[in-house]
Order: sequence, then C-alpha cells, then structure tokens
Amino acid sequence: MKKEIVSVMMAACLFASLATGCGTANESETSSKSGSEAAGAVSKSGETTTDGERADLVLGATTGFFGAESLDVAYNWDGWIMSIYGISENLYRLDENIEPQPWIAESVETPDENTWVFTIRDGVTFSNGKTVDAKAVKACFERTYEKNERADSTLKIKSMEADGMKFTIVTPEPNPTLLNDLCDPLLGIYDATEEPDEELGVSCTGPYVATSFTAMTDVKMRANENYWGGAPKADTVELKIIDDQDALDMALANGEIDLIAQETANGASKFTDTSKYTTDTVTTTRANFLSFNLKTEGLDDLAVRQAINYCIDREGYADVVYQGFATPCYGIYPDNLAFGGTDGLNLTVDSYDADKAKEILADAGYQDTDGDGILDKDGVNLSFKVLTYSYNDNCIQLADMLQAELSQIGIELSIETQDVLDDPLASGDFDLAILNYAMAPIGTPSYFINMLFTTGASNNYGGYSNEKVDALAAEIGTTSDNDKVVSLTRELEQQVLDDMPFAFVADQQLIFVYSNKVKGVQINPTEYYLVTNTLSVEE
Repeated sequence: MKKEIVSVMMAACLFASLATGCGTANESETSSKSGSEAAGAVSKSGETTTDGERADLVLGATTGFFGAESLDVAYNWDGWIMSIYGISENLYRLDENIEPQPWIAESVETPDENTWVFTIRDGVTFSNGKTVDAKAVKACFERTYEKNERADSTLKIKSMEADGMKFTIVTPEPNPTLLNDLCDPLLGIYDATEEPDEELGVSCTGPYVATSFTAMTDVKMRANENYWGGAPKADTVELKIIDDQDALDMALANGEIDLIAQETANGASKFTDTSKYTTDTVTTTRANFLSFNLKTEGLDDLAVRQAINYCIDREGYADVVYQGFATPCYGIYPDNLAFGGTDGLNLTVDSYDADKAKEILADAGYQDTDGDGILDKDGVNLSFKVLTYSYNDNCIQLADMLQAELSQIGIELSIETQDVLDDPLASGDFDLAILNYAMAPIGTPSYFINMLFTTGASNNYGGYSNEKVDALAAEIGTTSDNDKVVSLTRELEQQVLDDMPFAFVADQQLIFVYSNKVKGVQINPTEYYLVTNTLSVEE
C-alpha cells in the first residue's frame, strides 16, 4: 500500500475512533468496585450521579491515568495511581531530570557497596497522625514485599534494620541505582500497623487524604492536616475518571473539571485559546509497542515477526494520530535517555516497507494455498488476534491500521479490546498485544528490562527468553559506571531487536490541558506526580 493511501486511511481511522471516544493506557487491571458510591461520583459518561458540593479543584482523566482498584500502595499497580493522587510518597522522589532527591528520607550513607543507611526526616507523620520512623518504614516494606510479587524485581533486599530514625537496607549484591529504585511508587510509605480501610485504604504521608473512593470511577480528597511539606493550597480535590474522550473534553470546556491529565493530541487541539487554557507537555519515557506471543504458531517464526514489523508506518502514526506529540521509534528507549535512541544499533527494520514484508514471507515459504487471501505454511494460517485496551484510542487506531496493512500482505488480524488486560495476557490468551508502558520512569534501563525482557519477568507475557539478555541484565543492574551501563544496555537492546519479541512504535509526550485559573501545576516526565501541595484554583 502506498504511503499516501496509508495516511488517508489513518486520518479516517482517527475520525472514526474519536467519534466513539476512547481513553488512554494503564498497567493495572480492573476489578469490581470497592467503597461506597459517594455523592458526586462520576459515571463513565462523565455525568454526575448524585448532587454534591464541587471540590475546590476537579481533575479529569481516563482509566489509564487515574484508574485504581484500591487505595492500597501494595496492591497491583495502585501505588502508581496513589502517587499521582498525591496520597502516597516515597523515601526519595524524582525531579524533572529524573534524578532521585531526598524526600521522606533526608539523607543516606553507604558504609559499603551493599549497605545503605537512611535517615528518616524528622516531623513526618502519616495522615492518621502517627510518626514515620525507621520501624514504620521497615514494616511498610515487609508488607509490600509480602503482598506484591513485583517488589523483589523492583528492588532486591537481603535484609533491613530499624533503629530510631535510621533505616538500613542491605542488598544481596551492589546496586548503584538503589535510590532510583526507591522512587518506584510501589515502594511508597504507608502505615502497615493498621489494616487498610475497606474503602479508603492505607494511611500515607502525602498532601491529600481520601474522603471517598469508588474504584475506577472517582476519588474525593481533603488536604492532609498533618502534611509535613507545607499546607496544601487547595482544601478539597476530586479526581474523575471519564473514559469517553469527547465527554472528558466537554467537561473541561464547560467548567465541570479544571484540568485534563494525559490529554490526547486531538483533545489538546480543542483548547488553543490561550486566554482561557494552558497546554503543558513533557517528553516522557512512555511508548506504544507490540508484544508477540512467541508460543503462537506462526509468530514463533522470526520471518513473520519481521514482516509485521515492516508493516508498521511509524511516521504516519506519529504524525496523524499523535499530531506531532509523539516520535517514531525503531529502537527501544526514547532518545531523551542516555541509553535511548538508535545510534550505534544495527536496525533490521528502519522504515515502513510492505513490499519488503511480502518478500520476507515468500522467502520463508508462506503461500496462499487455498485461495482464501490468507497466507499459510504447513497447514497453519497466518491468522492472529491482537489484544489492546478498550479505553486507549491511540492503541485502537494502531490496531486498526495494522489490521488494514497486514491484510494487504496476506495476514489476517482480528482485534479484541478489553478494559482489563492483565488476566488474558498472563494466561497467554493473545497472539499480539498493543501495549502502552512507561519504559524508564525511574531513569534506569533496568526497570523495563527486568519487567519485560528477562526470562520469567512479570510482564514478559510472550515468553521471550535469551540467556545473553539475562546475563547482560544482571550485569547492568550491578554496574556503577554510567558509560558502561549505556554500553551494556546498547548490547542488550541489539540482542532484543535481533530477536524481535517486541516491535516498538512511538514515544509519546505527556499532555496536560487546564484552565488558566489553575496554578502550581508541575508536570514531571516520570508521570508519578500530579496532585501536590502547590496546586490551587484562583477565581
């Protein structure tokens, strides 16, 4: 298919998808609602379900940015969302350069390469008024490591000790990125001595405290009167999940909400009146990519994966769907990272080329032996199912485009969307998945490597395994020389690109659009922080 036709098709897909209204991405699964149906809760259509007093500050987003199942830091990915809410905080916090800075811990000493002694900041309390000391931090970590299997891959700990305000972590081997690891919201600090409230979760240290919560729908909060970092400027805050993108945009336009977090490019184009609205963007480490199930017949063939990779028009996707708020990606990591971009990498696929895809499949022996328009080999049709998020319009559009492209070269692709991807991915009930992850939110390559690339990694749903990749991953995790980390990461990236268990498509920007009445917005490339004590609305 010629490039011009593809671009027209993309525009048509964009219009159609926007008409149905989809949201953005999330790495947490959906479960049944918890908590009470609070007054003023918002429905998926954006309509208020019951009357209630408007909060001082009302923020809106799709499930992908605001959707939590619980207010328990240790559960699934909910710590990530609680950090965005301004409820939970960590020992260290990442700045705008994705560099760790002291937060709940005021300092650290390293008597040897495996031992880290943190001094907990005086005057920090949980929202229930209890003091945060080393014993409280230790109890918190012990519970998180018991409850969440991701914790050990986030930060390996051999032992912990608590002595007054001194909290000691001993690692099994040297870990030069430990401070970055501690910034992962999964390691947020909360009071583990009390059972989590069924609705309102655990007591944390952030500037806001939940007053009502409905899973995947709405959370209302008040300022934490015990907040150690200075009185929050907004007394009350509400965060609404509105998965209909048009309804979300309309809510900002008519004043129902004050800010849209993780806005789409199309949505941002509706708010160009700078006398009323501000658009903030920052390059993050978030990417759209394909994950291949290597246990699927056909996709276990590198030639088929290469052919599919050649049928992705990354430039057209970034330009048309993201309207320039994304960058085409042929490597793995975005080029705003020292270990990102494609310099020095040998790219098998470096352009859109459907003719090349046809040639690869023909050379590999795939033919349409029964005239049904689908290529086959040894009795197996190249017919696959792609799974993606039901609320992420950008991912759905990528699926639509890929379906059309692959049909031109003899590969049949059916599309399935779900609110919850964790279960079907974990069970292997997919052939391809179009995913949207933050790849280096703590600023290190190991975050993504240990989540997707290593054998048996938590999100390595396609079953990829390579001994060289595993060995490089281990070495990267214990190397303190930054130049060597970059070199080793490049070597690992090359191996993954050669094996092609994934196909990376586009690196996106984080977009916030908000009323000019909103002050104190601090947009961070990690995506971890939104609600802070600086946010306010000035009438």
